[in-house]
Amino acid sequence: MCLNTVVASIDWAAYGVGTLAILAAAAGLGFIIFVHELGHFLVAKACGVKCDKFMIGFDIGGYKIGRQIGETYYGVGILPLGGYVRMLGQNDDPRMNEEQIRESEASVGEEGVATKEIIGPKGEKHVVDARSYIAKPVWQRMLIISAGVVMNVIFAFVFALVAFRIGVPSMPCIVSGTDPGAPAWVAGLQADDTILRIDDIKNPWYDQLRNEVTLTGNDDPVEFEIKKARTGDIETITIQPSRERRKIAQIGVANPLSLKLRKKEPARAFTPAAAVEDQIPGGSTVTAINGTPVAKYSEAQAVLVENASQPVSITLAAPAEEGTDAKGETSQGELVKVEIAPNTAEYVGLVMPMGPITAIQEGSPAEQAGLKVGDRIVAIDGKPIGMLEDGAVGWDPRTLGDKLSEMGRDGATVELEIVRENSEGTSETVPVQLRKVDWAEKPFNPKSPASAPALGVAYYLLREVEGVLPDSPAQKAKLKPGDKIASAKLLVPEEYSKEYKGWKEPLEVSDDQQAWAHVLAAIQDVPPGSELEFEIERDGAKDPVKVKVGIAEDANSFNAERGLAWTPILEVRSGATLGEQASMAWSETKDALTSVYRFLNRLVQGDIPATALGGPITIAKASYFGAMEGPGRLLLFLTLISANLAVVNFLPIPVLDGGHMVFLAYEAVKGRPANENIAGVMNLAGLAFIVCLMLFVFGLDFGFIPRNL
Repeated sequence: MCLNTVVASIDWAAYGVGTLAILAAAAGLGFIIFVHELGHFLVAKACGVKCDKFMIGFDIGGYKIGRQIGETYYGVGILPLGGYVRMLGQNDDPRMNEEQIRESEASVGEEGVATKEIIGPKGEKHVVDARSYIAKPVWQRMLIISAGVVMNVIFAFVFALVAFRIGVPSMPCIVSGTDPGAPAWVAGLQADDTILRIDDIKNPWYDQLRNEVTLTGNDDPVEFEIKKARTGDIETITIQPSRERRKIAQIGVANPLSLKLRKKEPARAFTPAAAVEDQIPGGSTVTAINGTPVAKYSEAQAVLVENASQPVSITLAAPAEEGTDAKGETSQGELVKVEIAPNTAEYVGLVMPMGPITAIQEGSPAEQAGLKVGDRIVAIDGKPIGMLEDGAVGWDPRTLGDKLSEMGRDGATVELEIVRENSEGTSETVPVQLRKVDWAEKPFNPKSPASAPALGVAYYLLREVEGVLPDSPAQKAKLKPGDKIASAKLLVPEEYSKEYKGWKEPLEVSDDQQAWAHVLAAIQDVPPGSELEFEIERDGAKDPVKVKVGIAEDANSFNAERGLAWTPILEVRSGATLGEQASMAWSETKDALTSVYRFLNRLVQGDIPATALGGPITIAKASYFGAMEGPGRLLLFLTLISANLAVVNFLPIPVLDGGHMVFLAYEAVKGRPANENIAGVMNLAGLAFIVCLMLFVFGLDFGFIPRNL
């Protein structure tokens, strides 16, 4: 390929935006370090301390750039992991007290050098340069040490103030879906329900929802005030976040979705929408489906669910053109109609057993009929779940939810034959009137169960093969009843491997992680030629057998979604007046400061795993993505980082500012510095802790240590 072709193929606009985002993120993080060290520097100078160096980054091996101005060298070091101010007679290591004293004594006797008498660690008296750090009273040294943290708090507020002045694009606290069996699903939250309050937080944003849920304790329920999208009613409910599926607390809700499509790639690859993507204007908004006007995501989903097996006509409003018309109003984009084919579901042809009910939705037909968690549904309307004696299939648990939803549209009543937990196999028949379902449910993660929304129950598809459908990929791969799936790995053609790198490692399937529902969700809309590689436990063999199975279309099963790439709902948070902006900025700063303490508290108590920590690489990535979302979003992220730095740096750990404050407090009480030996041991312990912590978070950042959250 010639150079001109290569150059022409580059998306220079996107490249430029990405470069600017990297520069903005780097500048923002560098500025946080700068203001921290500036705080130390300014207060030190105000207290009359001689400052030899002001460095951003560490000049390891002497590698730096900078300039000497007066008595201070201002520079940037080669290692960009912090900074420091070098003051006369100051050293972070208490074992170096004698060296600090010698350095402070060196200029004594020189012309014009003022002196001061101090008391050393052993009670001895020394005459030192009055401009040295150790010559200053304890209260001034405390001011110098704390100034960096104070500056970080001040600038956290400043960042937030500027952010709320220019506007911060944020997701409102609206639900677009729930994870089957998760706490929010059990509580009955549905698409477009709005969360009006989380405990004492009124009108929260989606980021606050994630933060509050994550920082709850194991036994701490959260009170929500919900506005129901379908009725307009306002309900107060209490939800206990769960750590059963992930190591951090969650309630299982998805972020809000709008009816606007992505500007680039408005359709997901390998879907029916992708087949007509050239007809879909990027950034357009869905206004109607099959002639039915839709104003929000739940309404669009309802029409798509009802017509899952049929082609649908999508009406799209193209993005408004730039400029104004003769009346000075913004011109609107034209309407475009696109027909999208049904989205046939993919399958491999395995019939897996249906496990017991693991969760029941509040107010659902199943709850009203008296079904309980632990009940096992063995037949519906006299037809067994799973395989029949003649080798045919009764109700296939894979498609059971969709089949019952079809029946629920007509208000059908079904007879459930159930076996209660601890009933010794005795069954009973329970009539249940199915409800109409106008939403889709799918598992969020490997520990999520399948569901039957028309009943309001969740259940796992177990890992032991019960049957193999004829002429299916599973039959061609010679899988058989009794095989147990131990792991599954999605294999895609090499040209798509980058997009599917999340499946690089096999997904464990075990008695503790019945992940078959997640596997089925993952194989929908995959590239042609994709396969699943199973590890099979067969006939009591010691080692699992690897089997590759193709993925095929099931002509009788459909996905409601057609592959339209919806974008999140974004609203701009800003203050109309300076007072309102300041109030919002202070609230954001206060939340950022307290969240660090709450996170550390949960970390110590074991409610949050240590693998949730992030190091410099994680922070840099988050800064980059914040910058990509605009200056307001980047500034709000810098508020969080600046507050984090303030809190963490002031923890009472030797080598950190908080540790220095502890030693200074001791000196204020005792009248002399701490014993060098004791202080030295504590300092080494603190340094070892910080080094180990840095190695740990770098291991997490580079993937050497799996997060497994």
